[in-house]
Amino acid sequence: MPRAKILVVDQDISWTLKLSELLIQDECEMFSANSVEDTMLLLDARSIDIVIAEINMSGTDGTAFLEQMRQVFPETTVIVHTAKATVEQAVRATKLGIFDYLQKSEDPGALTTLRERVGQVVREIGTLVRTSVVDPRTRGLLAAPVQGFYGIISQNPQMRDMFELIQTIADSYANVLIHGETGTGKELVARAIHEASGRHGKPFVTLDCTALARELLESELFGHEKGAFTGAVDRHVGRFERANAGTLFLDEVATINLNVQAKLLRVLQTRTFERVGGSKSISVDVRIIAATNRPLETCVTEGIFREDLYHRLNVVQIELPPLRDRTVDIPLLAMEFLRRFSRQNGKDLRGFTDAAIDVLCRYNWSGNVRELENVVLQAVVLAKSSLIDASDLPRRITESKPVLGSQSAALADQLGEPEKQILINALRQHSGNIKRTAETLQISRTTLYAKLKKYQIDPDAIR
Repeated sequence: MPRAKILVVDQDISWTLKLSELLIQDECEMFSANSVEDTMLLLDARSIDIVIAEINMSGTDGTAFLEQMRQVFPETTVIVHTAKATVEQAVRATKLGIFDYLQKSEDPGALTTLRERVGQVVREIGTLVRTSVVDPRTRGLLAAPVQGFYGIISQNPQMRDMFELIQTIADSYANVLIHGETGTGKELVARAIHEASGRHGKPFVTLDCTALARELLESELFGHEKGAFTGAVDRHVGRFERANAGTLFLDEVATINLNVQAKLLRVLQTRTFERVGGSKSISVDVRIIAATNRPLETCVTEGIFREDLYHRLNVVQIELPPLRDRTVDIPLLAMEFLRRFSRQNGKDLRGFTDAAIDVLCRYNWSGNVRELENVVLQAVVLAKSSLIDASDLPRRITESKPVLGSQSAALADQLGEPEKQILINALRQHSGNIKRTAETLQISRTTLYAKLKKYQIDPDAIR
């Protein structure tokens, strides 16, 4: 019988993981979200049965959030689990048909109550989960636990660790350097940092530094006064001023001219600058998030990037893995793109065939997530039935050689072997270390523990 799908909603990632570990023991299928947007996306994508929601999240109108969920997904059971419980909100929640309204607490008694209430709902719905979520020909890969974080969907262990790092550094003033190949989603990560921080609601300003001449780049960064150079017929406000009190995202920072690098360094040191052609000193409060597809350490060695600027930008570094190292996420991302483009193009598409998923997971994805997005769009436009088949994909995808490398050990790539033996082999490889085993298999530690329980495997006995 299908397991009940439960979505835990909270900005505190450690709390969502705690509840997931608590409830997955009851053989429930767990999902998590950290924002209203991710909640609505997962409700739409996964036909969730039960939502356990902290509705009083930062920047969220709790009552409006409840009303939105009840209006759009009236069949989903909602349990409010909030740290800021109020009588007025509880009354409103009751009128909206919320199943229960509980005070959030780490007290064992409170957690037991929550688990009992969830168990009651599961028994009442009989775990008769709606069957329109995933076509059986997709091997069930899309039914694995999903981690949603400010628009980023992933169940890859390295990405989940990145989500926790973002939450840790979000409210600091520290500059962040994101390194990743083109198309991996560096701007999406930068936006997640901004939205998770106390600067959310303030400006998030972006600048692609590639192919900009020195004069134009200076003007875009710092602005210019009227008459500063030929063609400067009006005063121009630069990105630093526009980002004041918020975040400035500098994409492909390695391409910045050395002279402009010197001026950028001064702004980072003093938080002041002058517009091009001006003399008035302007003070700003801006957090810098920079991104590059080239290692800046190499650029420093080559003499094309200032070492002092590198250290100013590289207070916290985030390494964004390429899509070929996130094969476990390919079906999830493909389905999300499919839903989006199906709506945009007025098509009723339900998913991918097993053959199509196999092809997508074998491809190298040199263009990463951006390339996958374009491939799915093309497939949606050309699809002749309700399921995307391998024949709907571009020939360069279907005729490519299978990707080789670090993903050969991923659990999803070894489905031809008995799952229990895969787990035992991986545990032996890492001497019973749960964290390293989960990373190798590309599943969460919560999922790994559940599978060890299912097969009665004792990791301590495997050394």
